Amino acid sequence: MPLGRGIEELWEAVRDRVEVSGHGPTWEVTAGSFDSALAFAQESFGDVAVTSRRDRKRWWPRVTLTVTTDPAEAASAPPLEELAALVVPAQVRPEESPDSRSRRKQYDMPLELEAIFAHQERIRSAQERVSEDAG
Repeated sequence: MPLGRGIEELWEAVRDRVEVSGHGPTWEVTAGSFDSALAFAQESFGDVAVTSRRDRKRWWPRVTLTVTTDPAEAASAPPLEELAALVVPAQVRPEESPDSRSRRKQYDMPLELEAIFAHQERIRSAQERVSEDAG
């Protein structure tokens, strides 16, 4: 299996992971999308009300929903359609070189991973030069 495909599969698994914290009647459910988090909450906790939504996009998209089965808290929850339609601004990407752009297109690799691999390649090249000079 090519390294790029393996990393892509790992990235997908991490992105799709669901995390839950809290205890009844209120929980925080984090997933890769609003729909994924809501579906998990409804399947796990039954008829829930979503009281808030937080989005994070530093490494990959994550949505955290605060859900509750408490009728008093549910009464103050905003309409579900309003939370579902919340638009999170897209992350601005720094300028890319044509080479990194073509590699990223080939593997659809996030810029953060691209930067890590480029850094490792610079270290490896420097170590090879030192070895050649010493030898």
